[in-house]
Amino acid sequence: MRDQYQVPFDDPSDNDRPSCESRHDADAGSYGAETPDRGDTAIAPVSGRPAAATYPLDLPYPGCPPIQAVERFFRNYATFSGRASRSEFWWPTLMMGIAETVLGALTAASDIGIVGTMQGVLSLALLVPSLAVGVRRLHDINLNGAWLIPFAGLTVLGSALSVMGAMAAVFVLFLVPDIVEQGVNLILLGSIIATVAGVAYAVCMAWPSNPAGARFDKHR
Repeated sequence: MRDQYQVPFDDPSDNDRPSCESRHDADAGSYGAETPDRGDTAIAPVSGRPAAATYPLDLPYPGCPPIQAVERFFRNYATFSGRASRSEFWWPTLMMGIAETVLGALTAASDIGIVGTMQGVLSLALLVPSLAVGVRRLHDINLNGAWLIPFAGLTVLGSALSVMGAMAAVFVLFLVPDIVEQGVNLILLGSIIATVAGVAYAVCMAWPSNPAGARFDKHR
């Protein structure tokens, strides 16, 4: 009778302990589950960003690190198709701003003409990739790259008006009040135009990605 109704876990195991206890102790696994032998097979991490190599150059790389962002900036030197993430735009922009500021400070603090020449050469060398990454960033927010034209045009117009106003005020040496007043007005107008265009451009460049921007990707 006892043998007929005996439940399995009442039987002692080989080490004289109940079998249910030995199962929970096996390999210190969760709920008694033993860890399978995987041999030399590498276990892929559960979380983490994909490697940089998995992001094609013409597709956005969200959260791109600074070094990779600068690398992609130069590798896409004159590429106006495809898309670019926010980090791909802002890291190179920050690096260029720092370089321009340092060279500008060196030019102002020294009489060495080579520094000013270097600043001019750097600005010209970075003009094309700066426009290219701006167009790709516009594509990433689902805007046509042609929107870069009014942004750049208004910025240039505002800067030109400010320079013209300053020249008008300086060249007359403040001896003609009417011209000086017109020069000041031009400076204010130009500054307002350039500031509004710059702020609008910065807002667009900081806008989150829009999946609909995939329409600007290259067709393979």
